[in-house]
Amino acid sequence: MAGPEYKDVEKPFIDQLVGQGWEFLAGSLDDPDATHRESFAPVVMEPVLRQRLRKINLRAGEPWLDEARLDQAVAAITRLPASRVLEANQQATDLLVNGLTVEGLEGWDGGRGQTLRYIDWEEPANNVFTVVNQFKVKCPPGHDSAKGHVIPDLVLFVNGIPLVVVECKSRSVPEGLSQAVDQLRRYHDQRFLEGEVGEHEGAPALFATSQFLVASNFDEARVGTIGARFAHYLSWKTVAPLREAEVAIDLGVADLSAQQRLVAGMLTKANLLDIVRHYTLFMNVGGQTIKLVCRYQQFRGVTRAVERLKSGKTRREDGEADRLQRGGYRGRPAEPQGRDPAAARPPPAGHRRATQPGRGRPGRHRGGGTGPGRRAGARRVRGQAQGVQPRPG
Repeated sequence: MAGPEYKDVEKPFIDQLVGQGWEFLAGSLDDPDATHRESFAPVVMEPVLRQRLRKINLRAGEPWLDEARLDQAVAAITRLPASRVLEANQQATDLLVNGLTVEGLEGWDGGRGQTLRYIDWEEPANNVFTVVNQFKVKCPPGHDSAKGHVIPDLVLFVNGIPLVVVECKSRSVPEGLSQAVDQLRRYHDQRFLEGEVGEHEGAPALFATSQFLVASNFDEARVGTIGARFAHYLSWKTVAPLREAEVAIDLGVADLSAQQRLVAGMLTKANLLDIVRHYTLFMNVGGQTIKLVCRYQQFRGVTRAVERLKSGKTRREDGEADRLQRGGYRGRPAEPQGRDPAAARPPPAGHRRATQPGRGRPGRHRGGGTGPGRRAGARRVRGQAQGVQPRPG
């Protein structure tokens, strides 16, 4: 019989995702075929991936990838030449965002190599979004001395590739969220890497493509990246570009819980792809690589700015000036009455979208980055950087 963790946390998480257009696939602890795998060792649902690769990579509207090129694409994302999970994650993220160059066809584009896409970033509806519960993964040799498998509560896949791992805890469990984060760290061997345990553990391969991790007990939900400790997992407090009242009505509640807000804000199809593509990056700090993901204020700010550009409204016309005067945004005073804030003026043609620099506490915003303008505003939710702590607020 399902316990309170499933009924109060895991099932509402699944149901909300299904309401947002995700497909639900029930995992099995006995039959890997239930999740499109021949054994519990693979972490990618290969039949789904192969099908979507054919569908989203077209020539003149028709599939063109043969089995050899499909084999090459699957091998590239499943056999990453990396010894540590963060290194593998960086390689996988580059493949997901930028694609893989494969040999072209004679008589097409001069025979030049073609970029194969794992995800259709421009048209979310062309991808398959699947949430699987109790996704059992075999620990590899050398990681299985304590436990032979890991079984995360939920794994979220796009085109058969795991992008988000979720660990749920009952609302009644004391310190449940910290326990969930500790499990996630065990699953990707971070405790061993930081000297907390003496032997390797977990199934790091599951996290090679994971873009962020979620710990939730419904009333509280936090998100972090691989390598992050509990202190670096943060809440997500916006449902932009939606309005919170609209989401609450759809869910039939008066107020959203932290979990409901995170699912509506980060895990709609469009928002998930947007965050992965534009708001995550890797950075070298003190000789160590860390993974960053934006904070919710940056995502909300950029999203609303884009909406204003599309609608032609100023910040005052959009009601933001009133929110500023009420103290809705920290670190920036309200503009005097009768004068539009400078930020409300439309940027010149061709201007790239970017977050507003320098707002908030020192050390919370990181410039630079390797992707489009929105990546420049990524907030440090710490990746694998032992001994690196956020600056004091």
